Parts: sequence; structure tokens; C-alpha cells
Amino acid sequence: MSNLEQWLKVATCGLAKDAAAEVRQEIEEHFESARESFLTKGAPAAEAEGLALAALGDARVANREYRRVLLTAEEAKVLRQGAREVKLVCANSWLRRGVAAAAATGLVVAIGFAMAGHLQNAETLLLVELGMSPLVAALFLRIKTPLWGRIYRGWKWLALMAAALLIMGPNATRSAWLLVVCLWPMAMTELRRASIRRKLPEKMWPRHLYL
Repeated sequence: MSNLEQWLKVATCGLAKDAAAEVRQEIEEHFESARESFLTKGAPAAEAEGLALAALGDARVANREYRRVLLTAEEAKVLRQGAREVKLVCANSWLRRGVAAAAATGLVVAIGFAMAGHLQNAETLLLVELGMSPLVAALFLRIKTPLWGRIYRGWKWLALMAAALLIMGPNATRSAWLLVVCLWPMAMTELRRASIRRKLPEKMWPRHLYL
């Protein structure tokens, strides 16, 4: 393995496939240009190659900079998973109808419980409805601007946490660890999506990046 190839392996570690290819092409062109420049100045071939490689800087520092502005492999995986989920849901009209029917039925039953005096049952169902509201909104609302995306995400986390804490009731503080365990995977995905939104121009955002 050449010195340049070793440098590139470190510099592109953890990057998405397309991002790594972009970096490789850019660095190889820069390296070759620098090497030719040193050769023109009279440096021997081996020395010119070493000087051109040194001009690239520390590969580990470059990797940190690339990971900050380019998609990583984990972020690319999140994009692919989100695209598959959206495609699956949008293509399944029965799922959309089922969610809508469940939400409507839950609301009607909650009203029935309230009218019959079963307030605790009604409250529990309404809290479940609150927790389901982000899913219903994602399926039926056209959220296609950064502003509405921020509003949706704020509501999603507020609704999920409020519903979970209220359902737990007085035991909420003692069961906080359970809430953290349940929401932690969602939080990590949310952080990766936030990073992707920062790196990609808005015109390249797939629909699930707004959610």
C-alpha cells in the first residue's frame, strides 16, 4: 500500500461511500498537482512525493474535518433506513387507514368513557392519542419546509414525553430510566438527522429529514 493510499484510508475512515470517493478524487488531484510542482522545481521523484504527502497535513485531523462537513457511513445508513420506512408507509394505504381508524376510534371511545363517568379510562385513552399524534401528523400532513419541520419535531418530542410521563403518573420519577431507555434510540436518530440537515442543502432533503 502506497503512502498516499495509507493517508487516504485514514482520512476517509467512517465516511459514506460517495463522500469518501469525493475526498479521494480531490486529494489525489491535489497530491498529483503538488508532486508535479516539486518535480518542476528539481526535487527527486521520491522527495517530491514525500513533500506532496506532507503538504496534505495530518490524515487524522483531515478525517475529523471531513466528518464534520460530509456524510458519515452512519448518517448515510440513517438516510437509507428513513427512505425505506417512508416508502413502506406511503405505499401501504391499509396502514394509513388503520392508523387513522385507530386514532378516530380511540377518540370516540375516550369520549364515551368520559360521558359514562369512567374518567380514568378516558384520560388514559386520551394520553395514548397524544402519544400517537406525531405518527398521525407525519402520515397526513404535508411537512415540507424547515420551519414546519422544526414545529413538528418540537411537538413530537413534547407529545411523546408528556404522554409517557402522565401515563406513569406518580411513578414517573422512579421510572425515568425506562423512559430514557425507550427514547434513547429515537434521540440518537434525531441527532444524526440534525447533522445530516446541517450538511445537506435543503433542496436535497428527502421528506423524512423534515420529520
